[in-house]
Amino acid sequence: MNDSRALATVAVIGDLQPIPGADQIERATVRGWHVVVRKGQFAAGQRVIYVEVDALLPINDPRFAFLGARGTKTVALPDGSSLEGHVLRTVRLRGQVSQGLVLSEDESGVDLTQAPVGSDLTDLLGIVKYEPPIPAHLAGQVVGPFPAQFAPKTDAERAQNLTAHWAALTVHPAGWIATEKIDGSSVTIIRDPDDGRIRYCSRNLELRPTPELSSRTVDERIGLSAALEPGMVVQAEIAGPGIQGNPLRLPDLRLFVFNVLDAHRWFLPRSAWPQVALDHAAPLLDLPFPAGTEEAVAQVDGLRSAVGRDRAAEGVVWHTADGQGLTVLDGRDCWKAINNRYLLKHGG
Repeated sequence: MNDSRALATVAVIGDLQPIPGADQIERATVRGWHVVVRKGQFAAGQRVIYVEVDALLPINDPRFAFLGARGTKTVALPDGSSLEGHVLRTVRLRGQVSQGLVLSEDESGVDLTQAPVGSDLTDLLGIVKYEPPIPAHLAGQVVGPFPAQFAPKTDAERAQNLTAHWAALTVHPAGWIATEKIDGSSVTIIRDPDDGRIRYCSRNLELRPTPELSSRTVDERIGLSAALEPGMVVQAEIAGPGIQGNPLRLPDLRLFVFNVLDAHRWFLPRSAWPQVALDHAAPLLDLPFPAGTEEAVAQVDGLRSAVGRDRAAEGVVWHTADGQGLTVLDGRDCWKAINNRYLLKHGG
């Protein structure tokens, strides 16, 4: 299972559509994504590089320097250095939602004739994923990297990248369940199979279980880790005051469980979860499985949260009902559709 996200890939322009009232721009479709491009710059069937939202493009690279005027962020790199770049976000241009960036072969300087469609060019272009800074009460003291031998890092493929695989998703024999995607900070809780101790992790790191660590505080308050057998793993979002601006307006910190894994690193169906995990699970939603990418995105457009009173939902995560990981999902059991109205308001 690949725990890293391919942010820049070789892709093909599906079609081009005019934007009402716009003479200089048009809408390109790449996989299931819609991107505003200059009119006449691309042709249907053209091989390009597509860069997804959440990508940070280094402005010290001449290919991306023009993006600096639109705003920059600086991130720390694993080697201790820093990188300044522009973060691609969902935007609306002349009424059209645009997500990502399309680069031609000439613009990128990359020979695309020899690169198969889907090839990952993220590292080649020096692009990294932008991760919002983690508040101090969540960041804790770092023990080391995320212990991937127990579970994959928390992530789910977006619907727009699954257009070519929709038939395989639709025929999964056990079916699918929809849960609300909670806008918080990723938490992984592990009961070590060797010594039984509880290990706490953020998305990318293992953290020291100090009394000040918020994930430990909430866990011990609800008794979640106490219900885990050796080797079991719980993955959840922690949300509330001080996290991502608390868009759901929660009065206190809460955990929303979305995955439980056993000692073999297999995802468990909800029927096999400990009761305390069910009691604190991400809400189930009564939605029909969408017929395709466009329907999946339209289905969550303007969706209201089942958690926050009269608040927008970030989106929906679809899980296999039996917990089975699928090859088309890189071994994971889920994929997500994000509410574009939410992204336009909150960034993303």
